[in-house]
Amino acid sequence: MVKSMRLFQSVIEQQQTVTVMNPRAGIVPTCPHLVALLLLKGDSGRTYRLSIRDVDGTGLHCGFTVEGARWRQDLLTPYVSGAPVASLCFQSAQPELPAGDHAVSLVLSLLRDRQTAMRIPLLGQFISADRTILKDIGMFTDEGPMPDFEDQMEFDFPDEETDAEDPFEWTELDELLHAPPPREEPNTPTEEQDAPLIREEVFLRAIEEAEQVGLERIAEAFRAML
Repeated sequence: MVKSMRLFQSVIEQQQTVTVMNPRAGIVPTCPHLVALLLLKGDSGRTYRLSIRDVDGTGLHCGFTVEGARWRQDLLTPYVSGAPVASLCFQSAQPELPAGDHAVSLVLSLLRDRQTAMRIPLLGQFISADRTILKDIGMFTDEGPMPDFEDQMEFDFPDEETDAEDPFEWTELDELLHAPPPREEPNTPTEEQDAPLIREEVFLRAIEEAEQVGLERIAEAFRAML
């Protein structure tokens, strides 16, 4: 199990389109066993949110939840009925694999989603569905798209895609706002001396990122904290 999780960590560190999120930020329902939350962008341009939970508290059995959206921003807010976010019901072909190996397989399959869709039809259905249709779909399964359970309806798929591509780009400011809190480690005298400088560099970088995307009020707030 330890080796498999180390493999998983090394894989996601090498992928530029994988972002490790803060599992305690309230984006997904929090629980004591939520151990990891990832945001991934497939080569189709679709974005996926992967939640990993420790099923029984032992660390030996993990559950995986995959949700997809056309816009990254749709996955940065808690899910509500009617949101343009759909669950993807994947079935593992090798459930006996350690959790880390299973997670690596999921991540790589989602990053190469166009190729994966050739053998998993439900993923192809998700990729082809426009953002308006996703508001009425609760889950994509092997049997086809299922409606949102709180809004039962039949689907009327449009002939042409009408919604625009994702207008939001992931920036380093997003990394700062959504990253997990750093691990707390004992400070040495040298680290204590360097801490003010590191903090100032982080805020200056955040100010620059905020100004680049037009968030002047956030930039002013960061300046006031220096």
